[in-house]
Amino acid sequence: MTAENSVPKRYRHEMKYIINSGYYHILRSRLKAAMRPDPHGDNGVYRITSLYFDDVFRTAYNDKLLGLDVRKKYRIRYYSLSPSVIRLEVKEKKGEMVCKRSVPLTYEEYQSILKGNAEFFGKESYIGTAGEEFYLSDKLTALSPAVLVDYMREAYICPAGNVRITFDSSLKTSLHADPLGSKADFINVFTGGEIILEVKYDSFIPSYISELLSGIPLTRESVSKFVLCSDKLTEVSKCSYCQKIS
Repeated sequence: MTAENSVPKRYRHEMKYIINSGYYHILRSRLKAAMRPDPHGDNGVYRITSLYFDDVFRTAYNDKLLGLDVRKKYRIRYYSLSPSVIRLEVKEKKGEMVCKRSVPLTYEEYQSILKGNAEFFGKESYIGTAGEEFYLSDKLTALSPAVLVDYMREAYICPAGNVRITFDSSLKTSLHADPLGSKADFINVFTGGEIILEVKYDSFIPSYISELLSGIPLTRESVSKFVLCSDKLTEVSKCSYCQKIS
């Protein structure tokens, strides 16, 4: 464990919109001319899979529906359905400000958490990290896998203002918690090709980027992939309360 895992919390602005494919192509052509594709993807495109956790009271889900100003979610995230990079993340939201912190996981630690054992986060080396937060919350509220969220992300970045604009498409979920360990059947969440546009920045957006986003009827929405996928599982399972994934 390195000292970088215990860095102070840093909040960023986050705005979300749902757009159709036509507006996506217009915005994409503009952004490609002025911003750099995320170097971590293939020309800025990569697949993200996140396993979200919730407690027996569905606190994370209900806090989002209630629109509480301060809320928190835990998730395990990996890319391209590969175990090469796995991270446990805690995402905190205060108003429109978001803070994300994470710690790396080995595949064995990932499997241990899925089996309900996160005791390794109780080690002194995890003090002050996202791992310790997950460990304490698990002890208090018995966290368990709640919903799997899977999508393709196309990301563009700008150093000025640390701006990051992403298009998230092909949103899917699954009744299986661990597609890394076994074949999972994915369920489409959107039926009309909707795309989630996210705009994130530190303290300002350069004026030329704001202009790129203008001229299109963007309506800011409280979009949550966690809730969208949870509701889809409820619909699929015909369950009135919640569907346990396994």
